[in-house]
Amino acid sequence: MTNAGLLDLWTEPQERECLGCYVSRLLADFGCDGTLRWTRCWRALRAPGVAALDRLFRRRDVKCDCGVPAALGAAAWTGMPPPCAGVRRGSTRPCSVWGRPPDTPGGARGSPA
Repeated sequence: MTNAGLLDLWTEPQERECLGCYVSRLLADFGCDGTLRWTRCWRALRAPGVAALDRLFRRRDVKCDCGVPAALGAAAWTGMPPPCAGVRRGSTRPCSVWGRPPDTPGGARGSPA
């Protein structure tokens, strides 16, 4: 397998991996390049066409992947994040590892975190 093939395997979202866990995993491995690179990659592969994430991130002034965990309701992990608890394919909800603010896509306003 080529280096590019290995990189593709490593950077592909795992089965049922939520956005928060995916972005945290890739940030731990590759760092932040100042863009929403990993967020866009996850969305393209797991939830194409979901505009609610763009609105959420604009409201919270998230300009790069580093801001995604906080926008999903959790502090950034120090070190490797815990394993993803999983979500259904296409869901933009964070898994149970993450606390979720009430206006996160897929959540009802006022619902418990």
